[in-house]
Amino acid sequence: MGVELDHVLMAVADLDQGAARLEREHGLRVVGGGRHPGLGTANRILPLGRQYLELIAIADPAEAATSRLGRRVQWALAEGRAFVDWALRTDDLGALQERLRTAGWELPPAWSGSRPRPDGTELRWRTQDLDPSLDATVIPFVIEWDIPAGAHPGEQGAEHSLSKVVVGARDPEGALAKLRLLLGESDLYEVVEADADGVREVILDGALRIG
Repeated sequence: MGVELDHVLMAVADLDQGAARLEREHGLRVVGGGRHPGLGTANRILPLGRQYLELIAIADPAEAATSRLGRRVQWALAEGRAFVDWALRTDDLGALQERLRTAGWELPPAWSGSRPRPDGTELRWRTQDLDPSLDATVIPFVIEWDIPAGAHPGEQGAEHSLSKVVVGARDPEGALAKLRLLLGESDLYEVVEADADGVREVILDGALRIG
């Protein structure tokens, strides 16, 4: 069973404007994403190899109000938060669920999602939420992809790489213990003490900070 950092969700009020801002301020090229059926959201992708930055916006406010993801994006925008959440991926979600339950974690039911890429390829996945709250959280969710080889969103012509995700935590020691259980030791994340939980910034190419 492998567990790796997969992507970070960045809330934007408008996908076109959010993509233009990343290009204008940082020289970053965002590619097409798609609509999340049933969730009320849509995205665009900044490919980073085996990771990616997901720009996510509300596509249908009424539909978004009925989904946890949609409500979390709405909350992040209302609070002026740059980031909604972050995600890990595993190639064996069942094994990870068993390991976490053995460690005492209470897990809500996993759910399935999909979206079409601009070229028509259907991306499918299963998601396991680890923290059911709507607020920003230290603990990421976990995704298990069901996609063809080479179809991972981060592989769409990546020109940059992810160096680190910096996560703020009111209880940094407790957060770090949980993240080590999930991810082990990794240079791709750092936990810092903060007044509020959640992703604070992402660092690309060793120096470029977004957040």
